[in-house]
Amino acid sequence: MRFQLNIAFGTERYPEKVARRLRAVNITVWIAAPVAAAFALFQAVTDFERLKVLAAVNAIGAVVWASIPLLHRYNALAAPLTLAGSVYVSNFALCAALGTGSGIHLYYIAAAALSVLFLGVERRALSIVVVVIGAVLFVAANLFLPYDTGLVPPSTLMGNFVVSAAVSSGILFFVVFYAVRQLARAEAALEREYARSEALLTNILPPAVALRLKQDKEKVIADSYDEASILFADMAGFTARAADTLPVKLVLFLNDLFSAFDQLVERYGLEKIKTTGDAYMVVSGVPEPRPGHAEAIARLALDMRAAVNSIAETSGRALSIRIGISSGPVVAGVVGTKKFFYDVWGDAVNVASRMESTGEPGRIQVSEATYLKLSDKFEFEARGEIEVRGKGRMRTWFLIGPKPAPSPARTGP
Repeated sequence: MRFQLNIAFGTERYPEKVARRLRAVNITVWIAAPVAAAFALFQAVTDFERLKVLAAVNAIGAVVWASIPLLHRYNALAAPLTLAGSVYVSNFALCAALGTGSGIHLYYIAAAALSVLFLGVERRALSIVVVVIGAVLFVAANLFLPYDTGLVPPSTLMGNFVVSAAVSSGILFFVVFYAVRQLARAEAALEREYARSEALLTNILPPAVALRLKQDKEKVIADSYDEASILFADMAGFTARAADTLPVKLVLFLNDLFSAFDQLVERYGLEKIKTTGDAYMVVSGVPEPRPGHAEAIARLALDMRAAVNSIAETSGRALSIRIGISSGPVVAGVVGTKKFFYDVWGDAVNVASRMESTGEPGRIQVSEATYLKLSDKFEFEARGEIEVRGKGRMRTWFLIGPKPAPSPARTGP
């Protein structure tokens, strides 16, 4: 945890994208500073009179690099540019004093390679300038500086080369590893958010419709269906009871009830359209047509009624549900551009709504169109003609349940 806090030193006030770059700068300088300090101490102890220039350059570099994270307080460029400039100057001075055999000029490659990471891709011109300066200094060191100035023994020069190669490679490895790890974490977070958005979208829209909407090839999504069945359900007397119920308890009750309904809808492969207050709307045969749409929604209605009865017994509360069903042609589509929703329209939808509102508590009222589709598989009780607003008098039936399976034929005496 302490290491994480050190890496983030001075970067807390920046946006995460910038802070990641500045944390990489911190990693670099806190690797380079101890190495430079160790060289300064070694050179001072070994032969201060002869190596005092090297010791001084390394000591100054160690102090400057250790202090670079303090520059984050000014702006996002102060630390990276100071790092690049100080590395370029100190490396050329050390390489001139020892020779290219020390490998110190290798740091130019690391500094140039990391400049884009430190400065950001949005500052392409500045990054290119830093890279070009590093490349020019690297080439200049090889062309114009001696391989060995004789200031240190060949074995020490070779040791410097090994350390320079190891440290420059180490800096590149750790900084790039950190950057790739941060990128992987960002991608994982993005994938989680994408999956969450996908789940939310498919909770709002049917998956097939959601796919069409994402492809953005259709400005208006509207489909007509020759055959579908619609169900409306409403808790009888719920509005009156809601006035005497605590809001939290009311919401928890509806959540439990509608969650049970949602599971049933998923079991039968139907499409929940919406909930309004304590009302619940489901469609069968949309958005994917299915031959047995009326049978599926009838079985759903029976299971919904059973679920309400079970909740009533468990909670000790008097609960009753009215359900209305009708069948016929419908149109379905996406409405709106903000807080859009998938809905179904048509005369069958209006009739299903009237079947629910004119029904009786605890019963499932169906229109004649639905009755004709189910009369051979389900038992009904005729209600007769009732007055339906906007439709006049209509014959309706109450759904009782599935007809018992016929007894198998006898094959023996």
